[in-house]
Amino acid sequence: MKDLEIRSTTLSTDGENKKLVGYVVQWNKESEVLWGEYVERFAPNAFSDSLKSGKDVRALFEHDHTKLLGRTSSVTLTLEEDATGLRFELIPPDTQLGRDLLISVERGDISGMSFGFRTVKNEWDFSVEPNLRTVQQAELVEVTVTSIPAYPDSSLEILKRSQAVAKGEKFTHWQDENRRKWLAVLGA
Repeated sequence: MKDLEIRSTTLSTDGENKKLVGYVVQWNKESEVLWGEYVERFAPNAFSDSLKSGKDVRALFEHDHTKLLGRTSSVTLTLEEDATGLRFELIPPDTQLGRDLLISVERGDISGMSFGFRTVKNEWDFSVEPNLRTVQQAELVEVTVTSIPAYPDSSLEILKRSQAVAKGEKFTHWQDENRRKWLAVLGA
């Protein structure tokens, strides 16, 4: 799972039905400058093939696989691409974690979403500063409700490697601490 990348966005509650709703990512919306070098955006329908595959996608709390909030296979997590982006609806479990999560989101204590993906196809534009990465096709692995929107240190290694490969450079500088953190997130 060394090619897994993580990004973040925001979420809200549908208080009436006790579910979380929002967008995992919005199409063609540029990220902040990542690592001081590039911005990233997702092309429309970047997850189409991934969603059509029927592969189970899990919703987690803080990227912790022991804190499962829902999954597509049980229809407690639904994912759908529309004109705006990749939309999600999550019905958290009626557990202490699920109830606490809904309260925390309603209060505004937790407002972030993060998502893990594998890039299948991307394009780099090195003619602009900062460089622009457009993810055209990706495999969605997980969505995560988080108080810390994304884990930039964990994905730095992967993104820098991707950028270096696209530029035709050999990427040899691995940041051991970031790698250890990433492996801890993945439970490896």
